[in-house]
Amino acid sequence: MTGLRIRRAVPADRASVAALLRGLSPESAYRRFQTALGPGPTAAMLDALLPEGPRGGAVLAHAGTALVGHGVWHRAGTTPVAEIGVVVADDRQRQGIGTALAEVLMADLAARGIEQVEVFATATNEAVSRMVGLRAPDARREYDGATVSYHLPVRPSVVRTVA
Repeated sequence: MTGLRIRRAVPADRASVAALLRGLSPESAYRRFQTALGPGPTAAMLDALLPEGPRGGAVLAHAGTALVGHGVWHRAGTTPVAEIGVVVADDRQRQGIGTALAEVLMADLAARGIEQVEVFATATNEAVSRMVGLRAPDARREYDGATVSYHLPVRPSVVRTVA
């Protein structure tokens, strides 16, 4: 997507991330978090979405001055495994923003020695299924009722970086 700028998130981004989440439709919020957000994200949720240091990181996607997407990763214990999550503003979905965020997250993970990524989603989340199918057709899928976990290798060849 042209004009898209992705950068690392910092603690000062809390208000803009909260506004992005408050602007999500109930369907988009549920697809990302498997729960309703209520009137807005809690302080604990924002803390989890804006981690810093070796255990996690977050990136933001901007189109012009508008925040249009958020991506986050969290390391799973001391293993070389991390979970990633991405959310895109409703009016900006299906434009490649989620894929761009995932590519940046994967490059960051490769640089940190993470070997495998896990993605947890509802089984009906077509956007995640499509992205994983196109980018990692060899991903292992584990279905558990209404949810699916994707397990895929981090490929260091992904070169998209973050500003």
